[in-house]
Amino acid sequence: MKPLFGPQTERVQDFLADLRDLSPAEVDRVTSAWKQVRGLDRAEAWAQLQRATTQNERYPIMVAASAARRTAMDTARRLPRPDWAFWAAAWDAAAAITANDRIGSHYDVLTAPLATVMPSLARTRSSAGYTPHAPAPRLPQEPVRPRTG
Repeated sequence: MKPLFGPQTERVQDFLADLRDLSPAEVDRVTSAWKQVRGLDRAEAWAQLQRATTQNERYPIMVAASAARRTAMDTARRLPRPDWAFWAAAWDAAAAITANDRIGSHYDVLTAPLATVMPSLARTRSSAGYTPHAPAPRLPQEPVRPRTG
């Protein structure tokens, strides 16, 4: 029988188990970290996931993401921590875990919020001199006003 989450089934199952064990404070940290990632960065990561995978490869990715969202919702309800950003962080991370190396550095964008409480999600590429981290918070920018004259 084919593994439900593709070649990364064991990693996804471990991730789901770890999601269930998070504390309220850890859920709060993940939620805060997810809100600090720019939506554009997340959209670029998802676009890369679409480009780097075939239709058949995306099925286990979406199954894993759905399972993670459901697990996160259950965890949030139990704690209680109802912020949807936690569910979204779990969705993103499970997709990245399942896609694995196929999405390159975009993996780090999608897993960074949960990597703040699950160090096993962070990848270190010492040979490339790259250590992933959560993106720095973005400050609100002044709206751009059209130039006149």
